This record gives sequence, structure tokens and C-alpha cells, in this order.
Amino acid sequence: MTDWAAHRAEFPALSTQTYLNTAAGAPMSRAAAAAARQYYEATERDGDVHWDAWLERVEAVRTMVAALLTANPGEIAFVQNASAAMTLVAARLRGRGDVLLVRGDFPSVTYPWMVAGHGVVFAEPGEHGGAGFEALERALTPATRIVSIGLVNYRTGYRYDLRALGKFCRERDLLLVVDATQGLGAVRVDLSHGDVDFLVSSGYKWLASGYGFGLLYVAREHLSSSAHTAAGWRSARDPYALVSDQLDLSDHARALELGHPPFAAVLGLGAALEMVQAIGSDAIENRVLHLSSRLRQVMEDAGLRMPPADPADRRSGIVYAEAGVDAVRLRNELLASGVYVSARGDGIRCSTHFYNDENDLERLREALDSVPGLRGAEG
Repeated sequence: MTDWAAHRAEFPALSTQTYLNTAAGAPMSRAAAAAARQYYEATERDGDVHWDAWLERVEAVRTMVAALLTANPGEIAFVQNASAAMTLVAARLRGRGDVLLVRGDFPSVTYPWMVAGHGVVFAEPGEHGGAGFEALERALTPATRIVSIGLVNYRTGYRYDLRALGKFCRERDLLLVVDATQGLGAVRVDLSHGDVDFLVSSGYKWLASGYGFGLLYVAREHLSSSAHTAAGWRSARDPYALVSDQLDLSDHARALELGHPPFAAVLGLGAALEMVQAIGSDAIENRVLHLSSRLRQVMEDAGLRMPPADPADRRSGIVYAEAGVDAVRLRNELLASGVYVSARGDGIRCSTHFYNDENDLERLREALDSVPGLRGAEG
């Protein structure tokens, strides 16, 4: 049986506040913070002496990321954030056709395509924040060849069925590009079925590994070196040969890293993933969905207006509700009570991860009950 209390104890921030805001940014565990800190301490103490060891660790972490995604290490690149990764993908697919986006998706899913000069069309989302297949179908045009979508809606928490979405795209000869930032680390993401062409994610949310890097997955069939639209010295097949007058680029995703890996961030990610491996991705997803279901009940009991409940396999760690009062004021009042959530639009967004527990939900309930204007405060 998983000792959730022991894992929770590895996150010091949870002892200072009721942290229900992983969807904005997660606290780091002691181990993840220590791994990043040790890199800086080693550089201060020894300079570049540990270069080979750092590179070896980067490759070990790359293998861990591949295992998390059920992918191949050669399909994984480390870049500075999800927006940078999506920008690389948008440049790589320039000229491949128009892009279908979902209105209301996070800007890092949409901006890179517009800046890269792709024609774009928007599907209209339903009340849950996601666009159903009928809405996607209606938005398609003869020029549409790419779908770019957030796996989990950042505001509402609606999660797409990745297998079904991949099937939809394959049947219509569409490339599928997914931003998994609001899901990876909380829910299972299995790329072994070939449903996804490109996937990006930042690490500071559900991977709980801090700021400063993003992940880029490129399916093997898209890894021809002739398709590269950006290159740096470490893009070469043998970067340490330092050949500068001819191109011999790697056909691994690491070629898209261009230069040095973000060592501190990747080392922190490695420690965070060791915890994920110790717990197990299935156990984490089950824990997250159980807590988010309980969270929804707490918010309903407080008199907040909830969108229709999604099926269990469409849920995530995010729960959104309209407040009926000023959302920013409600967020600030909850923060004053030691409960950390986000204001989004007309409501609040709360999010639970594996390190949360029932006591966090009870403290949220008590804080909501004390807010004037909510049903829970009036009853």
C-alpha cells in the first residue's frame, strides 16, 4: 500500500499552506530541489570538472522520460519550456497545411502556429472547455492538415481521450500535436500506439520539477535530419568532432536541443521522476482522480456553480467553478485563510496532486464556508 503521507512529507511547502494550485505551478520535493542545487554547488566548487557525469545523467533522465511516455529515448528532447517546444514544431511543419485549434486553449498551444504563418481555424469548445469530435469535424477545412490541442484544458480540467483523438486524426490524414503540460505527471500518457506525432510539456506543473525546461517528443517518422529547421553545435551526429563546414545532423530528437542541456532543471526532473517511478503512474492517476472528485463535491457544497460532470476518464486534477462573487476577491480571501488556488475568468480553479490529502480539502471547505455571498457561508 502506498504511504501517501510519507510522499507528502517530502514537499515542505505543503506544511506552510493548503496547496491546491499545482495547475499553476507545483512545489518541488526536497530531492528535486537538492538535485538542482547540487549542480550549482558543484559548479561553484569544481567548475566544469563534472561535465561528463552531467551528460550521463541527462541521458539517464531522457530514458526515464521516455519510459513515462512509453516512447523511445531518441524521440525526446529537452528545451527551455513548452512554448519553445511548440515553436520548434510549428516551424518544422511550416508548409504542411492549416492548423485546427480550439478556442480558449492555452496561448502556448496557439500562438506559435500563428506566428509561424500557418493558416489556422478554431473549433468551438463546449461548456466543459473541450471541443467534441463533432465540433472538430465542423471546423475542418480542405486545407487543414494539423491539429494542435491541449491534452487537459488549463481552466476547466477537461481531458481528451488521446487514443480516440489520435484515431480521429489518422482517419482524416491529420498530424496530431499535443501540449500535455496540464496532464503529464498526473494522468497516464501512453504514446506507444502511434496516436501522437509531436508532444510538448513543461515540467513545473504536474511533474513538480521546477521552472527552466520543457519536453519535446517527436515520433520517429518525423525525425529525419533533413527536416530540421533549427540547428546548433550539439545538433550534429557527432557534436564533439566540431566540424563546422558541412552538415551531418543527428536524426535523434536531441538535435533540437541545439546547445547545452539545461543541466540543473533536468537533474531536478530526474529526482522528481524517481519519486514517480517509486509510486507508479497508475497509482498517481488513481489518487489524483479520487481527490479531484472529492474536491468537486466540496466546491458544490459551498454553492459554487459547477460545469456538468465529465465521465471519469475525461477528468484530471483540475476542478473549476464559477464563484458568483468576484473571482479575484475570492482567491485572495482563500489565500488569506492559507488556501492557495487560482482565479480564472469568473471563477476559481483548484487542483489536486498525489501529495494532497483529505485534510487539504477540509481546509478548503472551511475557508469557503467563511466567505460572504457563498451558499456555504449563509447556511
